[in-house]
Amino acid sequence: MRTKTCLTLFNRLNSCFFKGYVCNLPQPTFNVATRQFSNAYCVWHTVGAICLERKPVVTQELTPLEQRYFQYLQKLEIEKSYLSDHEKRHLEDLRIAEKLKKGEVEDMDTVSKQTAQDFEDACNEEFNRYKPNPRITEADKTNDRKSLQRKLDSSLVLIVKQKLGNDYRWILPQTIHQEGETLRQTAERALHELCPDPIQIRFMGNAPVGYYKYKYPKAARKDGVTGAKVFFFKAQLFEKNPKYLNFNLTDTNNDALWLTHSELNEVLQTDYGKTVQTFLFPDTFDVEEEVDDSSTNNSTEDEEPIAKTSALN
Repeated sequence: MRTKTCLTLFNRLNSCFFKGYVCNLPQPTFNVATRQFSNAYCVWHTVGAICLERKPVVTQELTPLEQRYFQYLQKLEIEKSYLSDHEKRHLEDLRIAEKLKKGEVEDMDTVSKQTAQDFEDACNEEFNRYKPNPRITEADKTNDRKSLQRKLDSSLVLIVKQKLGNDYRWILPQTIHQEGETLRQTAERALHELCPDPIQIRFMGNAPVGYYKYKYPKAARKDGVTGAKVFFFKAQLFEKNPKYLNFNLTDTNNDALWLTHSELNEVLQTDYGKTVQTFLFPDTFDVEEEVDDSSTNNSTEDEEPIAKTSALN
């Protein structure tokens, strides 16, 4: 009986609650904005491009920071290293020479036929006869940007002057994708059309490393094609000491150059060049040197008491 009364009371309160607070609440209104979509359909060419790069042939010159660090390592090597076999042999020759002066050497077989000093003189003479090739080549002196024998300490990238519409633009070698081939095969065909002779290259994977989209000039838009979507692939040149590559220059590609990463910014369009620079690995990293005079003075002052203490000990 008590349970039935409680249920009745609960139902009445529940109905009052929903009637007063839920059912009579003002309903929010929603304004649905309608959008008008154009029925125009844009067609884009899928293009494969290749970024062919010749890596540095020689090491770069040491920066001032690297030179100071190299000198520090040499000084540390002299101070804390053990004697080498050549140095031990030289000391042994000096010891035997002193005994020869005093007549204490009885067995002449112990005297070496070639001393350490003779060996060192022969090595220096052979080293002086060696003449390394100059770092600055003839192509550097004449600024021959078609040659691969320039900027040996920097990477070079192949670019072509290709006809886009009625104008010529400096871009990476590219061609339109054909049905039945992969994007990498499209990039390979772009290089083969430019350089038909077989060359040794290596692609850095099967996936694109960059993407760029541009619109054709209105005069060049045919069959409803708006522009091109370019997918870049990286490759490295592995030819042994090449000077030039035999390019097949046509009306479409009428010129080709090998440029460094910094020189690309001079000829490529701004947006296109920024996209290319995103997948180019720099040859060097600029390190800002911060010299603290106070720390230098403190280190000098700290070294003097240590030297005096060690001398006293």
